Amino acid sequence: MSQDELFSLLSNPRRRFILQYLNKNPESIRLQALATEVAAWENETDPEELTDKEQKRLYVSLHQTHIPKLEAAGIVEYDGDTGEIRLTDRGSDVNRYLDAGASSGDESRRWGRYYLLIALFGLLVYGLVTLGGGSVDQTGVILIGVAWVLLVAIALFQYVQTERRGRD
Repeated sequence: MSQDELFSLLSNPRRRFILQYLNKNPESIRLQALATEVAAWENETDPEELTDKEQKRLYVSLHQTHIPKLEAAGIVEYDGDTGEIRLTDRGSDVNRYLDAGASSGDESRRWGRYYLLIALFGLLVYGLVTLGGGSVDQTGVILIGVAWVLLVAIALFQYVQTERRGRD
């Protein structure tokens, strides 16, 4: 497989998560159980708290798209009769291309939260200065307020976009 083909396979967060999961859990896993793990990761919740709709959506996506692509590349073996999936030796070799420190988008999701917290903290400070009658003139208060509102809007936009990308 060429490097372009490999990187194309790894461009999807779900496939990266699948490969990371299978590398950490070398025994075979049923497709339904894998779909539950992926859905829990994407929804940042425990597998027991998932809805049937969330699980089914992931199952269909894995069954129709992601597992066939990984199988065609020789990275996983899938037994359609038993529903068992296991990583091949070739799949284990792919692990070096995966960032073991971050689980496919977790790092960027974390930064989105940091940005949002910083912006909200700034908004809180702004509110305290404004209500507390700080020594800033009215024009300064307005400019600072507009800047913080824009920062909060940008942080929210970045957070939402990162969350959506993690689910694609």
